[in-house]
Amino acid sequence: MSGVKIRKLQVDLDDPCKAVKQLRGLRLQISAGGQAETVRFGDDEVRYSKANIVALDQEIARLSKECEAISGGRRRRFAKSIRFV
Repeated sequence: MSGVKIRKLQVDLDDPCKAVKQLRGLRLQISAGGQAETVRFGDDEVRYSKANIVALDQEIARLSKECEAISGGRRRRFAKSIRFV
């Protein structure tokens, strides 16, 4: 794999941990309306965006799993501890 350019952001797909951070930032920007286009005709105004949030969320989830696999994943089991009263 290599990098992909999304708008002005170069996403490196070889490093899933870095790509997840970049795509989460992009998702936040899209959610805040940063990628929306505004069209005006007289007094009417329409804002639209060509973003597929569902597909972006799926890609973020897939890359998050790859990042966890590379970095050893989250701890699922913890050592038992004893507490004296």
